[in-house]
Amino acid sequence: MKTMKIYEHGPEPKRKPKFQVVRAGLALVAAFGIGLYIGSTTPWSQAETVANDTAAVHVVEPGETVWDIARPVADAQGMDIREVVYQLEINNNLDDECTLRPGQRLIIRY
Repeated sequence: MKTMKIYEHGPEPKRKPKFQVVRAGLALVAAFGIGLYIGSTTPWSQAETVANDTAAVHVVEPGETVWDIARPVADAQGMDIREVVYQLEINNNLDDECTLRPGQRLIIRY
């Protein structure tokens, strides 16, 4: 005859279901994202951007060249005139010869 042994023990410890761990991770990621969003939309962060992005509009006169326009800007900012000419070319989508037309409006960024 076979005998069966019976052991007494307590209930199994409860295990956290996996979905609770996933939910906690998602909550952490959401909180981080909300913090980034709030930090990027604060008034003081936008004020710095506006202050750094100062621009002026210059209307081209007959016979005026890009170099004539760039000289006062370069002198005022203490920059190399070639860098100012390059910025004018890039910011205003000028061709390689920097051809200007009288009355054309150029954006000068400081």
